[in-house]
Amino acid sequence: MDDDGKITASDARLALRRAVNLETFEEGTREFLACDVTKDNKVAADDARVILRAAVGLETIA
Repeated sequence: MDDDGKITASDARLALRRAVNLETFEEGTREFLACDVTKDNKVAADDARVILRAAVGLETIA
């Protein structure tokens, strides 16, 4: 999400900020699609949870 090539807590933070409308990237943008890891066409807290779990090695994002 933050273009550093790694999945980190920072990526989860960006997804969570988008979920509560503190970030404004629009549907269909690269950032939105990267945050929508559940592929349900919305960015929600569940996406941030998956990203955070991936950051600590508890989940894999395809």
